[in-house]
Amino acid sequence: MASSSHAYLPAPPVFRGENYEFWSVKMKAFLRAYDLWEIVEKGYEPPAETDVQQTVAQFKKQKEESSKNFKDLSFLHSAVAESIFSRIVGAATLQEAWNTLQKEFQGPES
Repeated sequence: MASSSHAYLPAPPVFRGENYEFWSVKMKAFLRAYDLWEIVEKGYEPPAETDVQQTVAQFKKQKEESSKNFKDLSFLHSAVAESIFSRIVGAATLQEAWNTLQKEFQGPES
């Protein structure tokens, strides 16, 4: 029986607008546990257009990065209450959504 490293993931911690600091620590740990935190730190830049000159390896890497971004963004969408979701619904990347929540609930970093 084949298994996937992500076949079953526990539900991420849900943020309801209170105790952002606690939630962000839990969410970072959740994303790190599944090797998904890197996209928050480094970000993801969607390609402007498909380059006909790109190699198969470059195409595969681009596809993997895109998939990882949307997987992570999906986890974050699942990890916030509906009242919070409206604040990040327009974010195209996990990094953008994370930064939006961080600015609103934690404030600017010192």
